[in-house]
Amino acid sequence: MNIFDRIILTVYTMFLAVVSVIVILFSVRLISLEDFGTRLAMLYGRWEVGVVGFIFLLTSVRFLLSGLKAQRYPETVIKNGELGNISISLNAIENLILKITRDIENVKDVKVHIKKREDGISILLKLVVNYDVAIPEMTSALQKSIKNYIETTAGITVKDVNISVDNIFNPYKQRTVR
Repeated sequence: MNIFDRIILTVYTMFLAVVSVIVILFSVRLISLEDFGTRLAMLYGRWEVGVVGFIFLLTSVRFLLSGLKAQRYPETVIKNGELGNISISLNAIENLILKITRDIENVKDVKVHIKKREDGISILLKLVVNYDVAIPEMTSALQKSIKNYIETTAGITVKDVNISVDNIFNPYKQRTVR
């Protein structure tokens, strides 16, 4: 969903929330029938109310139709083979990367973010590593092995492999001072 749809959905939802509160107040008799009728009569015959109603009708139809659209598969990377197209989902590539990182004992946790580029993919890894690891050597070897593995296995060009070490795993709990 793009940003325009999100803004429209937010406004639409807030309007429906206000209408819902008014209906609830009306149903528990906190708003009198005469008061409600008087306020409603002020809106009768106004062209502005018709425009607002038409906008909300169009918004409802738009969201209804977008909900009925076929569900899209996760973004894929497509290669043109001699017998036809080959598509590999970004989810499949992420699983290949996770397979590599599971084999490294100094990596305790990893989060993978993949961006599709026109001429390949960019990979961002967020790692939690052991406290006693040489980070520059380990991350450099990991970058090379991921790039080689993805290019060999999936046949997709890897533009870059960026690694961010987000935390250091320490198996010893620190004592709290009281």
